[in-house]
Amino acid sequence: MICNICQSTEFKRIGTREFGLCARCGSYERTRLMQFYLERHKIRRDMRVLHFAPERGLYQWLKPQIDDYVTADFDLERYTHIPDINFVDLTDPDSYERFGTFDLIMHAHVIEHIPYNYSALLLRLHKMLRPGGIHAFSVPVYGSFYSEHWGPMSDEEATQRFGQFDHIRRFSPIDLERTIGALFRLQDPDLNAEFGAERLDEARFPTDKRVGWNGDSVFWLTPEDCRF
Repeated sequence: MICNICQSTEFKRIGTREFGLCARCGSYERTRLMQFYLERHKIRRDMRVLHFAPERGLYQWLKPQIDDYVTADFDLERYTHIPDINFVDLTDPDSYERFGTFDLIMHAHVIEHIPYNYSALLLRLHKMLRPGGIHAFSVPVYGSFYSEHWGPMSDEEATQRFGQFDHIRRFSPIDLERTIGALFRLQDPDLNAEFGAERLDEARFPTDKRVGWNGDSVFWLTPEDCRF
C-alpha cells in the first residue's frame, strides 16, 4: 500500500476506517481520489487553478506543477504553511468572483459548512470556469434524504444530524438527482472501471465506496454539464 500523493506507506485509522488518513501528508480517501482524477486530467503548468480549503498533501503535490495556483479559505489560521493564501467568504460572491476565471476549481467537503444557498454557490463557481475547464468537488453524501438546518444548534445536535459539529447540511444518494443533479448532469461513478481495482487497493481506497455516490466521491464537471 502507498499514498498516491506523497508515496508514504503509513496510514492511520479514523474511527472505523483503518486506512482513513495518510500518516505523512494527512490525505483522506477523498483527497487521494481527487489526485487520481487530477493525474488523469494531466495537469498543465499553464492552467489557472482555484483551490478552496487546500489540503496540505494535495497543495504540496500541485504547487510545483502550476504557475498560477490560487488558494483560498475563510479561516486563514489553519493554513500557515501556505504563505500566499487568500481570504474568502463564500457567503459573499464578491469575495471570490474577484479572482476571475479558471481552468480548474476545486473544493472538498466545503459547502456543507456554508450558511448560503448551495445551489447559487455551486452555479456561481461553475460560471467562473473557462471553456474546457473543470469544477471538481466532493460533499457529504449519506442517509436517506437531503437535509439542512441554518438555525441554532448545539455541537451535539449538529454532529448527530450532519456528522460534524460545524456542518449545516448533508446530501443523500437517494435524492441526489433532485439536489446537485438538478444543477448538473451526473453519471453514477464506477471507480473500479475508471481507475482499476489494483490502483485503488494500493491507495487504500475503500471497496464499499467505489460504485455510486458517497462522501468520498468526486463530482468532476465541465461547463457543458451545467443544466442552466
